[in-house]
Amino acid sequence: MKKTIWKVFDCLKSNERQLLQIVVLVIATIAPLFVNLRDLFKDYLESNPLSPDNFVWYIAITRGKYVASVIVFFLSLWIIRKSNSDFVMNKRNVYHDYCYVWYWFCAKVLGIKKCNLVHVPIYMQFKLVIRGTFDEFPLDEDEFPIMDNEPECNVLIINEDAYGDEINLILEDTYAIKEIQIPKTKRGLYTIKISRNNGTTNGRHFSQKFIEATINAVRGIRQVTVINIFATTNPMNTKHIAKRVFALGGRGNVEHICVFQQAGSDKRIFSSKGHKIY
Repeated sequence: MKKTIWKVFDCLKSNERQLLQIVVLVIATIAPLFVNLRDLFKDYLESNPLSPDNFVWYIAITRGKYVASVIVFFLSLWIIRKSNSDFVMNKRNVYHDYCYVWYWFCAKVLGIKKCNLVHVPIYMQFKLVIRGTFDEFPLDEDEFPIMDNEPECNVLIINEDAYGDEINLILEDTYAIKEIQIPKTKRGLYTIKISRNNGTTNGRHFSQKFIEATINAVRGIRQVTVINIFATTNPMNTKHIAKRVFALGGRGNVEHICVFQQAGSDKRIFSSKGHKIY
């Protein structure tokens, strides 16, 4: 119970700006319905005739409460969107497990253009980048340094004779992925396993070789209906893989991709049901 309360608190705290802006929009919409603007601005109307400079406000004051409500709402929304142009969502150092509708609302309605991917579930990282929900996904490159003398990635084919309309893509990056962590219903599928370091280090590094190995593997796939993705990629590698593999080149030979989320405790088992990205 205590853990749930803290989780809710973190969620509210992390999104307090957006929540406050929603309150502002609600007040901006409702307030004109309960205020007689013509009486309130009587002196203004008498001393300021209609002109191009005050056209919007003049219409809002004189055309009735419902027209005023609509005008004030959109003016408030315009101000909010303008103020959010440089704001970066998800900057607090907490786990940002929110539904896609909330991200879409913040980006498309509130006008937030930037979103941090750190501490965001991997499946949501893929969805946000592939769908281009935000204009930018800024990450600190110093947190994901390039490895010196990085070894070649290991690409392993598992269940080679089981090739069909559905296959698995295992992206072993920050942590190793064991067979027992994969859902039983997916273990028998044709599987491509790409390992950046074979589990030898848990460091979060940007790896061009890992990304290129993934690009080559996906482009080499024959036409399939579904790719199931099981990944332990860090946000930097996830962003590049999602954008360079699946947002562009991957769609030619793949109809759908599903990303399976890994549990954060115990044996870190992947969920039995994946999140469909497209």
